[in-house]
Amino acid sequence: MSIFGSKFQNDLPFKEGEYLATMLRMDWKDTKAGDPMMVVEFVTTECRRIGKVMFPQVNAFFEDEAKQACQVLLGVAEPEDFETFFKLAHQRASRSIFKLLVKNHQKPDGNITQNFLVRDGEQMFSDWLDKQIDKEELRRGLAMERA
Repeated sequence: MSIFGSKFQNDLPFKEGEYLATMLRMDWKDTKAGDPMMVVEFVTTECRRIGKVMFPQVNAFFEDEAKQACQVLLGVAEPEDFETFFKLAHQRASRSIFKLLVKNHQKPDGNITQNFLVRDGEQMFSDWLDKQIDKEELRRGLAMERA
């Protein structure tokens, strides 16, 4: 089996679902067509996979999703200018935790693309933290029994 070639369901970088992630950095780039595109680089909490969420500013859907991502990650949906955007992005790099929502979309030609969306992750983070605390308490309890 080759790592090159067409993408099949099992070859996709992420399974469809929700992941707790941390924003590493945010930036603006141009697409190949020259359209502005907001990019959010992230790392997932559990499996430590790095990826990028891209919001090309080509239609209302991506514009709305970019605003929602800014609200979740920067605390403001529409920074007043790029200086403010980059200042907030720099301040919150490696601090903004969010829920990464991965949805698969099958194109008419049969290929599957993945949509990465940014959602509020406070409850997901709280649940994850509770599990980590429970694991640590269990580990300490077992260590005390053995001692």
